[in-house]
Amino acid sequence: MSERRAVKPGPQREPVQSRSKASYERMLAAAQDLLKIHGNDEFTLTDVSRVGKVSVGSIYCRFDSKDDLIRAVQDRVQANIQQEQQQLIARVALETGNLHDLVAALTAGMAEHLRHHADILRAMMLRANHDPVVAQLGKTSHQAAIADIKLAILRYREDIAHPDPERAVQAGFNIMYAALARVLGLGSVREEGDMWEWEQLKRDLTHSFAAYLMTKPYVAQAASHDGGRPHSASPSEPRAGIPRGTDAAGLEEDADQDRQPDTTAAAPQRRPRGRPSTKAKAG
Repeated sequence: MSERRAVKPGPQREPVQSRSKASYERMLAAAQDLLKIHGNDEFTLTDVSRVGKVSVGSIYCRFDSKDDLIRAVQDRVQANIQQEQQQLIARVALETGNLHDLVAALTAGMAEHLRHHADILRAMMLRANHDPVVAQLGKTSHQAAIADIKLAILRYREDIAHPDPERAVQAGFNIMYAALARVLGLGSVREEGDMWEWEQLKRDLTHSFAAYLMTKPYVAQAASHDGGRPHSASPSEPRAGIPRGTDAAGLEEDADQDRQPDTTAAAPQRRPRGRPSTKAKAG
């Protein structure tokens, strides 16, 4: 499994004595609860003091600002989420024996995992829009999840039809994650109307992810830049409407000749201009 890189969340002074540790834990728990309730960081340290039953002065003894408190919550939340993800992926890898079943179990497991933590993740993703420290913590956690997913799925590398298996796994996971985030409102306001299709969404995402990995990509013939016309067919592939074995070059030459004006026909004779002849006809 991947290792979580340490990202410094901000100045904090963790306590040593047991009584102070209990107070410190209440601060973090209160801030986390407020983030989940509000769906954002629109609360004050006075709110934290009230919910956590700690004084505002005690909070400032541990953190320089509300920002530092929220970053400490983010660091703890992401550590717990990543640990749960690693356990989920390890368990699914042991319980499945082929690529399709593994993808199905991972998709369903990740969906329920994100749904369980949606409230706190939603608040953190909103804050990440203007807090680079929180954004980096979230990015690090996401990259760790991708690394663990790759390790699990690439055990079935020979069953992946995509020419670039590593890229395919990462792209498939990102597409799956984006769809789940959209329905769960991660990074935005949750839309309740989408939730009734939750089970169907998981089935659709499983099918899409598995099909993407197990189907060879179709590469369309690129168009040339000479007016948008497609490239000419290769010599081994006759053009449409031309029987195989026909000299295409000769047909083109004949067609060009047919398009040329016919210069061999006699030009119409013109009567000379002037007065009509006065010479009497013979006989």
